[in-house]
Amino acid sequence: MAPLRKGHLLARVNFPPYAIHNLTERHILVAGGGGDAKCGIPNTVEIYELINNGSTCRAEPVTHYDTGSHAIMNCTVFHNGKHHVLAAGMEEMCQMYQLTYKILDKTPTPNNKSVRRRRRTNSFSSENEKDIKEEENKPKIQESTTEMGVPVVEKKRKKSDANSNSIITQVGFDVKPIQSFQTDFNKKEEPFQKVVRFTSVSNILATAGADGHVRLWKYPELTLLHDIEAHGDEVDNIDFSPSGNKIVSISRDGHGFVWNVKDGTKHCELKFLLPKKGDDKYIFRSCRYGIVEGDKSNFKLFTIVNPAVRKKTPLPCYLFKWNATKYVVEKMVSTGTDMLSVMTVSDDGRFVGLGTLSGSVDIYISFSLMKLYHVENAHNIFVTGLEFLPSNEEAQRITGDQDTSLISISVDNHIIVHHVPKPSTMGIVGILLLFMAVLFLVYVLLDYLNL
Repeated sequence: MAPLRKGHLLARVNFPPYAIHNLTERHILVAGGGGDAKCGIPNTVEIYELINNGSTCRAEPVTHYDTGSHAIMNCTVFHNGKHHVLAAGMEEMCQMYQLTYKILDKTPTPNNKSVRRRRRTNSFSSENEKDIKEEENKPKIQESTTEMGVPVVEKKRKKSDANSNSIITQVGFDVKPIQSFQTDFNKKEEPFQKVVRFTSVSNILATAGADGHVRLWKYPELTLLHDIEAHGDEVDNIDFSPSGNKIVSISRDGHGFVWNVKDGTKHCELKFLLPKKGDDKYIFRSCRYGIVEGDKSNFKLFTIVNPAVRKKTPLPCYLFKWNATKYVVEKMVSTGTDMLSVMTVSDDGRFVGLGTLSGSVDIYISFSLMKLYHVENAHNIFVTGLEFLPSNEEAQRITGDQDTSLISISVDNHIIVHHVPKPSTMGIVGILLLFMAVLFLVYVLLDYLNL
Protein backbone atom coordinates (compact mmCIF):
# COMPACT_ATOMS: atom_id res chain seq x y z
CA MET A 1 0.00 0.00 0.00
CA ALA A 2 1.32 3.43 -0.95
CA PRO A 3 2.20 5.74 1.94
CA LEU A 4 -0.10 8.68 2.58
CA ARG A 5 1.44 11.93 1.39
CA LYS A 6 0.51 15.55 1.11
CA GLY A 7 0.49 17.75 -1.98
CA HIS A 8 1.77 21.33 -2.11
CA LEU A 9 -0.55 24.17 -3.07
CA LEU A 10 0.81 25.98 -6.12
CA ALA A 11 -1.93 28.54 -6.70
CA ARG A 12 -5.57 29.45 -6.18
CA VAL A 13 -7.60 30.74 -9.10
CA ASN A 14 -10.91 32.61 -9.23
CA PHE A 15 -12.48 30.26 -11.76
CA PRO A 16 -13.09 26.50 -11.93
CA PRO A 17 -10.21 25.01 -13.98
CA TYR A 18 -11.00 22.18 -16.39
CA ALA A 19 -7.87 21.89 -18.55
CA ILE A 20 -4.14 21.87 -17.82
CA HIS A 21 -1.14 21.45 -20.12
CA ASN A 22 2.64 21.93 -20.04
CA LEU A 23 4.06 24.74 -22.16
CA THR A 24 7.76 24.58 -21.29
CA GLU A 25 9.87 23.06 -18.54
CA ARG A 26 8.84 25.96 -16.32
CA HIS A 27 5.45 27.05 -17.66
CA ILE A 28 2.02 25.46 -17.25
CA LEU A 29 -1.28 26.56 -18.79
CA VAL A 30 -4.57 26.28 -16.89
CA ALA A 31 -7.96 27.11 -18.43
CA GLY A 32 -11.62 27.04 -17.47
CA GLY A 33 -14.38 29.27 -16.20
CA GLY A 34 -18.09 29.60 -15.58
CA GLY A 35 -19.17 29.29 -19.23
CA ASP A 36 -21.92 31.44 -20.66
CA ALA A 37 -23.82 31.56 -17.36
CA LYS A 38 -24.06 35.12 -16.12
CA CYS A 39 -22.80 34.30 -12.62
CA GLY A 40 -19.78 36.58 -12.49
CA ILE A 41 -17.26 33.72 -12.84
CA PRO A 42 -14.68 34.62 -15.53
CA ASN A 43 -13.66 32.43 -18.46
CA THR A 44 -9.90 32.49 -18.35
CA VAL A 45 -6.55 31.16 -19.51
CA GLU A 46 -3.81 31.47 -16.89
CA ILE A 47 -0.15 30.69 -17.51
CA TYR A 48 2.17 30.18 -14.54
CA GLU A 49 5.92 30.11 -14.25
CA LEU A 50 7.26 27.47 -11.86
CA ILE A 51 10.17 28.60 -9.68
CA ASN A 52 12.31 26.47 -7.42
CA ASN A 53 11.58 26.99 -3.75
CA GLY A 54 14.01 24.63 -2.05
CA SER A 55 12.63 21.11 -1.91
CA THR A 56 9.54 22.03 -3.96
CA CYS A 57 8.43 24.83 -6.29
CA ARG A 58 6.04 27.75 -6.36
CA ALA A 59 3.97 29.20 -9.20
CA GLU A 60 3.85 32.83 -10.30
CA PRO A 61 1.23 34.03 -12.82
CA VAL A 62 2.79 35.49 -15.97
CA THR A 63 -0.18 35.56 -18.39
CA HIS A 64 -3.91 36.18 -17.97
CA TYR A 65 -6.30 36.00 -20.92
CA ASP A 66 -10.08 36.38 -20.95
CA THR A 67 -11.78 33.99 -23.38
CA GLY A 68 -15.03 35.92 -23.45
CA SER A 69 -18.45 34.35 -22.95
CA HIS A 70 -17.27 30.73 -23.37
CA ALA A 71 -15.02 28.64 -21.15
CA ILE A 72 -12.28 26.31 -22.35
CA MET A 73 -13.29 22.81 -21.26
CA ASN A 74 -10.52 20.80 -22.95
CA CYS A 75 -7.32 21.62 -24.78
CA THR A 76 -4.00 20.51 -26.19
CA VAL A 77 -0.82 22.51 -26.80
CA PHE A 78 1.84 21.91 -29.44
CA HIS A 79 4.69 23.77 -31.19
CA ASN A 80 4.30 24.42 -34.90
CA GLY A 81 7.96 25.29 -35.51
CA LYS A 82 7.46 29.00 -34.82
CA HIS A 83 5.04 29.37 -31.93
CA HIS A 84 3.12 27.37 -29.39
CA VAL A 85 -0.45 26.68 -30.52
CA LEU A 86 -3.37 26.14 -28.15
CA ALA A 87 -6.32 24.13 -29.53
CA ALA A 88 -9.22 24.63 -27.12
CA GLY A 89 -12.68 23.12 -26.93
CA MET A 90 -15.39 25.76 -26.38
CA GLU A 91 -18.86 24.22 -26.69
CA GLU A 92 -19.15 22.75 -30.23
CA MET A 93 -16.18 24.77 -31.52
CA CYS A 94 -12.43 24.31 -31.49
CA GLN A 95 -10.71 27.65 -31.01
CA MET A 96 -7.07 27.93 -32.09
CA TYR A 97 -4.77 30.38 -30.29
CA GLN A 98 -1.21 31.45 -31.02
CA LEU A 99 1.02 31.76 -27.95
CA THR A 100 4.03 34.03 -28.45
CA TYR A 101 6.77 34.75 -25.92
CA LYS A 102 6.90 38.22 -24.46
CA ILE A 103 9.05 39.87 -21.81
CA LEU A 104 7.43 40.98 -18.55
CA ASP A 105 8.82 43.53 -16.13
CA LYS A 106 8.07 42.93 -12.46
CA THR A 107 9.13 44.87 -9.39
CA PRO A 108 10.13 42.46 -6.59
CA THR A 109 8.36 42.43 -3.26
CA PRO A 110 10.30 43.28 -0.06
CA ASN A 111 10.53 39.54 0.67
CA ASN A 112 12.15 38.84 -2.67
CA LYS A 113 14.61 41.62 -3.38
CA SER A 114 17.44 39.59 -4.85
CA VAL A 115 17.37 38.05 -8.29
CA ARG A 116 19.59 35.12 -9.22
CA ARG A 117 21.09 35.63 -12.66
CA ARG A 118 20.46 32.77 -14.98
CA ARG A 119 22.74 31.52 -17.72
CA ARG A 120 22.06 30.11 -21.16
CA THR A 121 22.05 26.37 -21.64
CA ASN A 122 21.96 24.06 -24.63
CA SER A 123 18.25 23.43 -24.14
CA PHE A 124 17.48 26.97 -25.27
CA SER A 125 15.78 26.46 -28.63
CA SER A 126 16.18 28.48 -31.81
CA GLU A 127 12.39 28.94 -31.92
CA ASN A 128 12.51 30.67 -28.54
CA GLU A 129 15.27 32.98 -29.75
CA LYS A 130 13.22 34.03 -32.78
CA ASP A 131 10.16 34.73 -30.62
CA ILE A 132 11.95 37.19 -28.35
CA LYS A 133 14.68 38.52 -30.64
CA GLU A 134 13.12 41.97 -30.83
CA GLU A 135 12.70 42.13 -27.05
CA GLU A 136 16.34 41.16 -26.46
CA ASN A 137 17.58 43.96 -28.75
CA LYS A 138 15.81 46.69 -26.82
CA PRO A 139 18.14 49.31 -25.27
CA LYS A 140 19.31 48.98 -21.67
CA ILE A 141 18.50 45.30 -21.63
CA GLN A 142 21.16 42.67 -21.05
CA GLU A 143 20.58 39.21 -22.53
CA SER A 144 20.26 36.26 -20.20
CA THR A 145 18.25 33.05 -20.10
CA THR A 146 17.11 30.62 -17.50
CA GLU A 147 18.84 27.31 -17.13
CA MET A 148 15.52 25.66 -18.03
CA GLY A 149 15.56 26.61 -21.69
CA VAL A 150 13.19 29.57 -21.33
CA PRO A 151 14.48 33.03 -22.20
CA VAL A 152 14.75 35.72 -19.53
CA VAL A 153 16.34 39.14 -19.65
CA GLU A 154 17.29 41.41 -16.76
CA LYS A 155 17.96 45.13 -16.60
CA LYS A 156 21.33 46.10 -15.21
CA ARG A 157 21.32 47.35 -11.64
CA LYS A 158 23.54 50.31 -10.93
CA LYS A 159 26.29 49.59 -8.40
CA SER A 160 25.77 52.96 -6.77
CA ASP A 161 22.12 52.15 -6.08
CA ALA A 162 22.32 48.77 -4.38
CA ASN A 163 19.30 49.47 -2.14
CA SER A 164 16.94 50.45 -4.94
CA ASN A 165 14.30 48.09 -6.28
CA SER A 166 15.56 46.39 -9.43
CA ILE A 167 13.16 45.17 -12.08
CA ILE A 168 12.84 41.43 -12.54
CA THR A 169 11.91 40.38 -16.04
CA GLN A 170 10.05 37.15 -16.69
CA VAL A 171 8.82 35.36 -19.79
CA GLY A 172 5.10 35.50 -20.40
CA PHE A 173 2.96 34.84 -23.46
CA ASP A 174 0.82 36.88 -25.81
CA VAL A 175 -2.40 34.97 -26.53
CA LYS A 176 -3.88 35.62 -29.96
CA PRO A 177 -6.99 33.91 -31.36
CA ILE A 178 -6.31 32.57 -34.85
CA GLN A 179 -9.17 30.45 -36.12
CA SER A 180 -12.32 28.74 -34.89
CA PHE A 181 -14.11 25.81 -36.51
CA GLN A 182 -16.99 23.51 -35.57
CA THR A 183 -16.02 19.97 -34.54
CA ASP A 184 -19.24 18.50 -33.12
CA PHE A 185 -22.64 18.30 -34.81
CA ASN A 186 -24.86 16.54 -32.29
CA LYS A 187 -28.55 16.99 -33.18
CA LYS A 188 -30.17 15.12 -30.27
CA GLU A 189 -28.84 17.51 -27.63
CA GLU A 190 -26.55 20.51 -27.52
CA PRO A 191 -23.34 19.78 -29.44
CA PHE A 192 -20.02 20.14 -27.64
CA GLN A 193 -16.42 19.13 -28.15
CA LYS A 194 -15.18 16.99 -25.28
CA VAL A 195 -11.56 16.19 -26.18
CA VAL A 196 -8.83 17.28 -28.61
CA ARG A 197 -5.42 15.71 -29.36
CA PHE A 198 -2.53 16.43 -31.75
CA THR A 199 0.17 14.24 -33.27
CA SER A 200 3.32 15.88 -34.64
CA VAL A 201 4.16 12.69 -36.58
CA SER A 202 1.64 13.52 -39.30
CA ASN A 203 0.44 16.98 -38.14
CA ILE A 204 -3.10 15.80 -37.50
CA LEU A 205 -5.55 17.26 -34.99
CA ALA A 206 -8.21 14.90 -33.62
CA THR A 207 -11.47 16.00 -31.99
CA ALA A 208 -14.41 14.13 -30.47
CA GLY A 209 -17.50 14.95 -28.48
CA ALA A 210 -21.22 14.60 -27.96
CA ASP A 211 -22.19 13.17 -31.35
CA GLY A 212 -19.93 10.10 -30.93
CA HIS A 213 -17.75 10.95 -33.93
CA VAL A 214 -13.96 11.10 -34.03
CA ARG A 215 -12.79 13.64 -36.60
CA LEU A 216 -9.26 13.96 -37.95
CA TRP A 217 -8.14 17.35 -39.27
CA LYS A 218 -5.00 18.15 -41.24
CA TYR A 219 -2.97 20.93 -39.63
CA PRO A 220 -2.45 23.80 -40.41
CA GLU A 221 -5.11 23.80 -43.15
CA LEU A 222 -7.68 22.27 -40.75
CA THR A 223 -9.26 20.35 -43.58
CA LEU A 224 -11.29 17.30 -42.55
CA LEU A 225 -9.46 14.06 -43.39
CA HIS A 226 -11.76 11.48 -41.77
CA ASP A 227 -15.13 11.60 -40.05
CA ILE A 228 -15.32 8.37 -38.05
CA GLU A 229 -18.72 7.32 -36.71
CA ALA A 230 -17.03 5.78 -33.69
CA HIS A 231 -19.63 5.45 -30.92
CA GLY A 232 -23.33 5.50 -30.15
CA ASP A 233 -22.87 7.93 -27.25
CA GLU A 234 -20.57 10.83 -26.44
CA VAL A 235 -16.84 10.18 -26.64
CA ASP A 236 -15.10 10.60 -23.28
CA ASN A 237 -11.47 10.41 -24.44
CA ILE A 238 -9.14 9.80 -27.38
CA ASP A 239 -5.37 9.53 -27.76
CA PHE A 240 -2.83 9.12 -30.56
CA SER A 241 -0.24 6.38 -30.36
CA PRO A 242 3.37 7.68 -30.17
CA SER A 243 3.91 6.24 -33.66
CA GLY A 244 1.05 8.42 -34.93
CA ASN A 245 -0.60 5.62 -36.95
CA LYS A 246 -3.31 4.64 -34.44
CA ILE A 247 -5.87 6.54 -32.39
CA VAL A 248 -7.89 5.04 -29.53
CA SER A 249 -11.37 6.21 -28.53
CA ILE A 250 -13.52 5.34 -25.53
CA SER A 251 -17.15 6.25 -24.88
CA ARG A 252 -20.00 6.18 -22.43
CA ASP A 253 -21.55 3.49 -24.62
CA GLY A 254 -19.09 1.14 -22.89
CA HIS A 255 -16.92 0.45 -25.93
CA GLY A 256 -13.30 1.20 -26.70
CA PHE A 257 -11.90 1.08 -30.24
CA VAL A 258 -8.56 1.48 -31.97
CA TRP A 259 -8.61 3.21 -35.38
CA ASN A 260 -6.15 3.48 -38.26
CA VAL A 261 -5.19 7.12 -38.71
CA LYS A 262 -4.27 6.66 -42.38
CA ASP A 263 -7.75 5.72 -43.61
CA GLY A 264 -10.02 5.99 -40.56
CA THR A 265 -10.87 2.29 -40.51
CA LYS A 266 -11.36 0.26 -37.35
CA HIS A 267 -8.30 -1.70 -36.22
CA CYS A 268 -9.84 -3.55 -33.27
CA GLU A 269 -12.08 -3.30 -30.22
CA LEU A 270 -10.73 -3.23 -26.67
CA LYS A 271 -12.19 -6.20 -24.77
CA PHE A 272 -11.48 -7.22 -21.19
CA LEU A 273 -12.64 -9.59 -18.48
CA LEU A 274 -12.88 -8.64 -14.82
CA PRO A 275 -12.62 -10.86 -11.71
CA LYS A 276 -16.16 -10.00 -10.65
CA LYS A 277 -19.39 -11.82 -10.00
CA GLY A 278 -22.73 -11.13 -11.57
CA ASP A 279 -23.50 -9.11 -14.68
CA ASP A 280 -22.25 -5.73 -13.47
CA LYS A 281 -21.42 -3.47 -16.41
CA TYR A 282 -18.25 -1.38 -16.58
CA ILE A 283 -17.49 1.55 -18.88
CA PHE A 284 -14.21 3.13 -19.96
CA ARG A 285 -13.39 6.48 -18.41
CA SER A 286 -10.02 7.50 -19.92
CA CYS A 287 -7.25 6.24 -22.22
CA ARG A 288 -3.60 7.21 -22.67
CA TYR A 289 -0.58 5.78 -24.46
CA GLY A 290 2.78 5.68 -22.69
CA ILE A 291 6.23 4.85 -24.01
CA VAL A 292 8.41 2.15 -22.42
CA GLU A 293 11.74 3.17 -20.86
CA GLY A 294 11.96 6.30 -23.01
CA ASP A 295 11.72 4.32 -26.28
CA LYS A 296 9.12 5.97 -28.52
CA SER A 297 9.00 2.92 -30.78
CA ASN A 298 7.89 0.77 -27.84
CA PHE A 299 4.71 1.78 -26.03
CA LYS A 300 1.71 0.55 -24.05
CA LEU A 301 -1.90 1.65 -23.77
CA PHE A 302 -3.44 2.47 -20.38
CA THR A 303 -7.16 2.69 -19.66
CA ILE A 304 -9.35 3.07 -16.59
CA VAL A 305 -12.87 1.71 -16.12
CA ASN A 306 -15.67 2.52 -13.65
CA PRO A 307 -18.84 0.63 -12.75
CA ALA A 308 -21.67 1.84 -14.98
CA VAL A 309 -24.05 1.98 -12.01
CA ARG A 310 -23.27 3.00 -8.44
CA LYS A 311 -24.58 0.53 -5.91
CA LYS A 312 -25.09 0.57 -2.18
CA THR A 313 -22.12 -1.78 -1.90
CA PRO A 314 -19.60 0.00 -4.15
CA LEU A 315 -17.78 -1.98 -6.80
CA PRO A 316 -14.05 -1.54 -7.48
CA CYS A 317 -12.61 0.50 -10.34
CA TYR A 318 -9.72 -0.80 -12.45
CA LEU A 319 -6.54 0.34 -14.19
CA PHE A 320 -5.47 -1.66 -17.29
CA LYS A 321 -2.20 -1.90 -19.18
CA TRP A 322 -2.57 -3.15 -22.77
CA ASN A 323 -0.15 -4.62 -25.27
CA ALA A 324 -0.22 -1.97 -28.01
CA THR A 325 0.48 -4.47 -30.80
CA LYS A 326 -2.12 -7.15 -30.13
CA TYR A 327 -4.28 -4.92 -27.92
CA VAL A 328 -4.77 -7.50 -25.20
CA VAL A 329 -4.66 -6.81 -21.47
CA GLU A 330 -1.18 -7.42 -20.01
CA LYS A 331 -1.92 -6.36 -16.45
CA MET A 332 -4.76 -4.92 -14.40
CA VAL A 333 -5.17 -3.72 -10.85
CA SER A 334 -8.06 -2.59 -8.71
CA THR A 335 -7.76 1.07 -7.73
CA GLY A 336 -10.43 0.91 -5.00
CA THR A 337 -14.07 1.90 -4.91
CA ASP A 338 -13.55 5.64 -5.39
CA MET A 339 -14.86 6.46 -8.90
CA LEU A 340 -12.08 7.56 -11.26
CA SER A 341 -12.40 10.88 -13.07
CA VAL A 342 -9.15 11.45 -14.99
CA MET A 343 -5.86 9.78 -15.95
CA THR A 344 -2.52 10.85 -17.39
CA VAL A 345 0.85 9.24 -18.19
CA SER A 346 4.29 10.83 -17.75
CA ASP A 347 6.25 11.73 -20.89
CA ASP A 348 8.89 9.08 -20.15
CA GLY A 349 6.19 6.45 -19.61
CA ARG A 350 7.30 5.53 -16.08
CA PHE A 351 4.27 6.76 -14.13
CA VAL A 352 0.48 6.80 -14.39
CA GLY A 353 -1.50 9.46 -12.54
CA LEU A 354 -5.12 9.03 -11.46
CA GLY A 355 -7.70 11.46 -10.08
CA THR A 356 -11.00 10.54 -8.43
CA LEU A 357 -14.46 11.99 -7.88
CA SER A 358 -13.72 12.46 -4.17
CA GLY A 359 -10.66 14.59 -4.97
CA SER A 360 -7.94 12.01 -4.24
CA VAL A 361 -4.79 11.67 -6.35
CA ASP A 362 -2.73 8.52 -6.97
CA ILE A 363 0.49 7.76 -8.83
CA TYR A 364 1.23 4.24 -10.09
CA ILE A 365 4.41 2.71 -11.51
CA SER A 366 3.51 1.94 -15.11
CA PHE A 367 5.61 -1.24 -15.34
CA SER A 368 4.11 -3.06 -12.36
CA LEU A 369 0.94 -1.00 -11.77
CA MET A 370 2.02 -0.72 -8.14
CA LYS A 371 0.63 2.26 -6.26
CA LEU A 372 3.51 4.56 -5.38
CA TYR A 373 1.76 7.67 -4.07
CA HIS A 374 -1.63 8.47 -2.56
CA VAL A 375 -3.19 11.69 -1.29
CA GLU A 376 -6.62 11.30 0.23
CA ASN A 377 -8.91 14.26 -0.58
CA ALA A 378 -6.15 16.32 -2.19
CA HIS A 379 -9.05 18.44 -3.46
CA ASN A 380 -12.43 19.17 -1.92
CA ILE A 381 -14.27 17.85 -4.96
CA PHE A 382 -13.57 15.81 -8.10
CA VAL A 383 -10.28 16.17 -9.97
CA THR A 384 -10.75 17.72 -13.43
CA GLY A 385 -7.21 17.54 -14.79
CA LEU A 386 -3.77 16.01 -14.26
CA GLU A 387 -0.43 16.75 -15.90
CA PHE A 388 3.02 15.36 -15.16
CA LEU A 389 5.82 17.91 -15.42
CA PRO A 390 8.50 17.04 -17.99
CA SER A 391 10.97 14.35 -16.94
CA ASN A 392 14.11 16.19 -18.07
CA GLU A 393 16.82 17.56 -15.78
CA GLU A 394 15.75 21.19 -16.17
CA ALA A 395 12.25 20.51 -14.85
CA GLN A 396 13.62 18.34 -12.04
CA ARG A 397 15.89 21.17 -10.87
CA ILE A 398 12.84 23.43 -10.63
CA THR A 399 10.91 20.92 -8.52
CA GLY A 400 13.81 20.16 -6.16
CA ASP A 401 15.25 17.12 -7.99
CA GLN A 402 12.15 14.96 -7.56
CA ASP A 403 11.72 11.62 -9.32
CA THR A 404 8.46 12.89 -10.79
CA SER A 405 5.99 15.71 -10.16
CA LEU A 406 2.27 15.66 -10.95
CA ILE A 407 0.00 18.72 -11.03
CA SER A 408 -3.71 18.35 -10.30
CA ILE A 409 -6.60 20.78 -10.75
CA SER A 410 -10.18 20.73 -9.54
CA VAL A 411 -13.28 22.89 -9.46
CA ASP A 412 -12.32 23.76 -5.89
CA ASN A 413 -10.09 26.33 -7.68
CA HIS A 414 -6.84 24.83 -6.33
CA ILE A 415 -3.73 23.92 -8.33
CA ILE A 416 -1.67 21.36 -6.41
CA VAL A 417 1.69 19.74 -7.14
CA HIS A 418 2.47 16.21 -5.96
CA HIS A 419 6.12 15.18 -5.66
CA VAL A 420 7.57 11.68 -5.64
CA PRO A 421 11.14 11.83 -4.29
CA LYS A 422 13.90 9.84 -5.89
CA PRO A 423 14.60 6.47 -4.26
CA SER A 424 17.12 6.79 -1.47
CA THR A 425 20.54 5.25 -2.05
CA MET A 426 23.01 3.79 0.39
CA GLY A 427 25.78 6.25 -0.39
CA ILE A 428 29.50 5.64 0.05
CA VAL A 429 29.30 5.26 3.84
CA GLY A 430 26.52 2.69 3.56
CA ILE A 431 28.42 0.69 0.97
CA LEU A 432 31.55 0.64 3.16
CA LEU A 433 29.56 -0.50 6.18
CA LEU A 434 27.91 -3.24 4.14
CA PHE A 435 31.31 -4.37 2.83
CA MET A 436 32.75 -4.49 6.35
CA ALA A 437 29.71 -6.45 7.59
CA VAL A 438 30.15 -9.00 4.80
CA LEU A 439 33.85 -9.39 5.65
CA PHE A 440 32.99 -9.91 9.31
CA LEU A 441 30.40 -12.58 8.48
CA VAL A 442 32.89 -14.37 6.22
CA TYR A 443 35.49 -14.29 9.00
CA VAL A 444 33.02 -15.71 11.54
CA LEU A 445 31.96 -18.45 9.09
CA LEU A 446 35.56 -19.45 8.39
CA ASP A 447 36.37 -19.50 12.09
CA TYR A 448 33.31 -21.66 12.76
CA LEU A 449 34.41 -24.16 10.11
CA ASN A 450 38.00 -24.12 11.46
CA LEU A 451 39.30 -23.04 8.07
